[in-house]
Amino acid sequence: MGDVTRFVITTYKHLHRMSEAEMCEHKGIGHPDSLCDGVAEAVSLALNRAYLQAYGRIQHYNVDKALLIGGESLPRFGGGQVLTPMRLILCGRASPLPDAGLAELVRGAAYRYLSENLRCDPALFEIECAVRTGSPNLQQAFARGMSHALANDTSFGIGFAPYSPLEKQALQLGTLLHSAEFQARFPAAGDDYKVMGARVGDRMTFTVALALIDREIRHAADYFAIKHAIAEHLRATLVSPCDLAINTLDDPNASGVEGIYLTVSGLSAEQGDDGQVGRGNRMNGLITPCRSMSLEAVAGK
Repeated sequence: MGDVTRFVITTYKHLHRMSEAEMCEHKGIGHPDSLCDGVAEAVSLALNRAYLQAYGRIQHYNVDKALLIGGESLPRFGGGQVLTPMRLILCGRASPLPDAGLAELVRGAAYRYLSENLRCDPALFEIECAVRTGSPNLQQAFARGMSHALANDTSFGIGFAPYSPLEKQALQLGTLLHSAEFQARFPAAGDDYKVMGARVGDRMTFTVALALIDREIRHAADYFAIKHAIAEHLRATLVSPCDLAINTLDDPNASGVEGIYLTVSGLSAEQGDDGQVGRGNRMNGLITPCRSMSLEAVAGK
């Protein structure tokens, strides 16, 4: 192939309206998949800075693989405990640094990201670095690309614009759930949340999963009261006709911690879920299966 980068832009009028049904999803910053994406990108940026300082230019690396293994916890009204820490394994390839170890750089970047973006204690995570030195041929390709950049992999990207009304609304809910104003108003709301939107005809429905923090909740009735108040607050931001439900897996007759979405840390990864790079939001903040979208992870490259 020649040295040609080709962009193709196809214009459709109201593409989302061509279908009777539409779906999209947004995963919040504390979702296990989002945590993997965020940490991988933080390690990538740390490597960029280290390479520029050491060599004056970026060296070969890819740190776009990560696995978050959920821990074990014991939620309790008024405050429980995490019994087994969450384990985050970062994998990839990176050119060596002359005056710094890769493992220390990776773990340091990961812990900084967690401490700056989550409200729980980053010590609840065990960080394992499995980043190894890249193959000589790839490092050599970067070294040869002084005057003309050489690609070490195939890659393509697909996007769309503008957002549909459903997509705008899903992003708006995600932004609200992450806002300082919302967190101050509802301190029981955790950092792990997910918004799923669906449209059939003109009617939109949103399902929100939101981890609640046990130390902020006194008993089951308190949980349901807080959940109701959060749902009403979110509904007030939606356009009509629109429906919203929150934590729909809850047992409405629950009197204890069983049957409700209660966590110690505000993260489902403490016991309920695991994560991987590339399963979360695309660069536009959404997962849009009804649209043309890139399937490969962006974070960590």
